[in-house]
Amino acid sequence: MAKGELVFANAVDHRIWDAQGERGTDGIYLSGAPGRALPFVLYRAWKVANGLVTEEIRFIDPSGQTVHRWGPEVRKMKGSMDLTVETDVIEDATFRSTGTHILSFIVDDEILGEIEVPVYVQQAPTKLPKETEDGLKKSDVIWVGDDRGGKRRAAPAWFAYKNGRILVLSQREPGPQEQTIPGLPAAHELLVTTRRKGRDTSLEEFPAAVRLLGGDEWEEAAKALADRRRSRVGPPEESIARWRDACDIAELTPVVSA
Repeated sequence: MAKGELVFANAVDHRIWDAQGERGTDGIYLSGAPGRALPFVLYRAWKVANGLVTEEIRFIDPSGQTVHRWGPEVRKMKGSMDLTVETDVIEDATFRSTGTHILSFIVDDEILGEIEVPVYVQQAPTKLPKETEDGLKKSDVIWVGDDRGGKRRAAPAWFAYKNGRILVLSQREPGPQEQTIPGLPAAHELLVTTRRKGRDTSLEEFPAAVRLLGGDEWEEAAKALADRRRSRVGPPEESIARWRDACDIAELTPVVSA
């Protein structure tokens, strides 16, 4: 006999949730694939026998692989005659691909319901929230790095910022000539930390999706970076010529809610 019943569930982008609540159109949005999802809300309405249970949710991609797990968490259920409603904001889920994903809802190791939820790549905004914009526009240096199994590596980096994207240069072989960003070129996501100038010196940290540039995009980004670099010696063309064979340029798209 089943432990109980999943009456209704949904996964809703946090921005849509704020406007429409649990009946908002389902969907999870990424800034790039693979990449981290923008914050979304998991809503569940249960009818489960009164008492303490463990609740878990698994996210299964179109290939059948489990790509994210939430829980298990201990919950107090109100009973099979009453609805127990739970909502949780998910901010750390990463997905390998877009398309329809299956969400399995599990109580005490028993699957009580499943739903299909679409995962999309959303075109990144060209303007970030004011606090984030200020932190980037008023900084000469940011900290950029990766997180491997809870172990963080970061380095100070000069950068260029335009239209919601951060451009950073990373020398492939560490050395005194140029900066090297931990995690590049392999990482799909990096962590960025900014510090605002003036009286408000608080830190802001956010993940950013990574896209390595090449060809004409690399050349255009290199011009922007060469113009931005304060310690440049010689004309911009000389710096760009040195970078071509030795450096990667990454475009970082911050994963932040508007």
